[in-house]
Amino acid sequence: MAAQQSTACWVWCPVESSQDFKHPADVPIGDEASAKAAFLELMRGPRLARISPATMLQTKGNLALIAEKGATREVPKSMVLPWYEGLLLLEELEQVQGQAGHLQASWLDEELRAVLEKERTKFRTRRLNGTSYTEQRLLTMAVTGTKFVDGDDREWNYRRENIKADDKLNLVDGEDDGAFFKMREIIGYLPPWEAFHDEKCGFYQDFYQIRWEHPFSEVDYAAVENGATDEKGATWEPDECLPAHMDFLRMAAKKKWITTRRQKEAQAPPPGIRRRPTQSPQALGAAANGSPPPGAAAVKRERPDDVPVPMGRQAKRRRDGTALERDLLMSRAGHDFKPEEVEKTLGQIRSGWPKKTEEYPPGFHVASPPGFCWEACDCMDDQRPQKSFETKKPWLEEPLRSADAFAAISAFSDQTRFVRRRGMVSKMCYFESPGGKFHDQTGAKAAADLMLSIERALQAVLGQIPFGSLSEADAVCIPARAFLSEDADYEPLLFSATTASGAPMPSWLRVNADTGQISASRPPVAAELPVQLRFDLGAAEGPVGKANVGIVAQNFTGSAAPWFIATTPLAQKYNDSTRCPLERGVWSGLYEHFSEIYDFTRRTSKEKTLGAWLEVVARILRLLRSASGAGLALDPYVVP
Repeated sequence: MAAQQSTACWVWCPVESSQDFKHPADVPIGDEASAKAAFLELMRGPRLARISPATMLQTKGNLALIAEKGATREVPKSMVLPWYEGLLLLEELEQVQGQAGHLQASWLDEELRAVLEKERTKFRTRRLNGTSYTEQRLLTMAVTGTKFVDGDDREWNYRRENIKADDKLNLVDGEDDGAFFKMREIIGYLPPWEAFHDEKCGFYQDFYQIRWEHPFSEVDYAAVENGATDEKGATWEPDECLPAHMDFLRMAAKKKWITTRRQKEAQAPPPGIRRRPTQSPQALGAAANGSPPPGAAAVKRERPDDVPVPMGRQAKRRRDGTALERDLLMSRAGHDFKPEEVEKTLGQIRSGWPKKTEEYPPGFHVASPPGFCWEACDCMDDQRPQKSFETKKPWLEEPLRSADAFAAISAFSDQTRFVRRRGMVSKMCYFESPGGKFHDQTGAKAAADLMLSIERALQAVLGQIPFGSLSEADAVCIPARAFLSEDADYEPLLFSATTASGAPMPSWLRVNADTGQISASRPPVAAELPVQLRFDLGAAEGPVGKANVGIVAQNFTGSAAPWFIATTPLAQKYNDSTRCPLERGVWSGLYEHFSEIYDFTRRTSKEKTLGAWLEVVARILRLLRSASGAGLALDPYVVP
């Protein structure tokens, strides 16, 4: 075996050492005794298999050499579970302990809990992120059964890495045939670590909730071992039961699950903040010597189990009575900061930095993270070198994200035909383009041309915004990118508006200075419409562009809406490789976004509210700008 870097992992093993090992993904088929034990006696999932921490030393073919509890042994690679995925499994089993409808893990002992807790402390939220893991690792991989034969007649065992999203064209109306039944749609997904403990699933595979075609759609399967309890005519099916040509549906179900989870995570309350405890004289002495206090964290940081520190009442003016300096990102926030007085108060900053809530002026508060300094902290003294613990921010670290970032940088560095990595010795790392070397510009020019077409379409649509669209659920936000010059590298931070003549906006109109959203406080009278607005787009350095927008009284419906009409020529141009020869990966990446507003099968635009249409088209515009300016080439995993 070739020498390889050892990595932490988990290995599957039977719950009881006296038992024969059965892989937790194996569904008993054709074995009546095993099926009875699995489905009637519930001997599956965490009642049948457990995981044990190990180290993978080497791999060769389908075998892996692992070290476990001081001994080494060879096992099939299918028995090895990635470290992070095993942690997700442990966290799931911990969360569902004692809950009805879930298979319990009697083997989740204090030792495994300690490993899980140690790993969770590496994250600011004290939680693992199964959503990101699914998106980065499982979106194009199927966790399946013992044997799966794909559309190319290639056999896979337990994991299949060639999920293709181009199979949508191959989908035809199904038919009942022996052991196969017609399905209507996939309506749900469970990743393997969640399906493992669910009584309706219970095997370590991707599981999909299938709604069957008539007449089975009218059957209530709730009492069946894999029947859905919340959907009539639906059951939970393991990945191995779905043919390979349904990969497009597999990926769509996973993407929907990812989106739903991200929405739930965004609504979850943020972790609290704990006040730094009072330090003992010994701790203060240690801090004075340049090291963190004994027993304290190595850095000032936010911790999830902290008790929130009450926020002081925010001031509305500077301490000298003048107006606050407006924040660049949040126009309603301000600051009391005078750079010209820094040198005068430098000594006070170094020695008199506030370390308690009461030491801050009324209305001002500590930034957290990093939180309060301890009494003898001198981190504001810029005349001494930084200590090693001050250069790290572990509360921001996500090992999975960091590993992906390093891998991306390494992969980009290998593209020596068009880029060169510099600063490896000085550690001032950056990339530069080799002089005189340019890759094929055909795709980049096509992206730039399509981008200009979309900008013109956006400008035309925004010239006649129906007043009724301002009261819809989908917000109408000005896509500033459509009005900026080609050399503007970033979008503006501030939107301010007047009428076209320079007069103040009508009192019934509102503009969010941070997002460019237009809204109305009341319906206008007939004489107040139409109205022409001029937006000034501002950045840190000052004005960067202008946008002209019109609000009209007419309410467009269906195919008469200007944005409905504008979509078809844009989509047709995008889909015509002669007129728009985009790089294939870019074309594939854009397909999903264009499909939100255009039906390529029926060749017609989809009805959308103006706000929803603007959000999608602005997103496409940003992707095209990246493709045209950076030579962006996406992995063409979507080839409709």
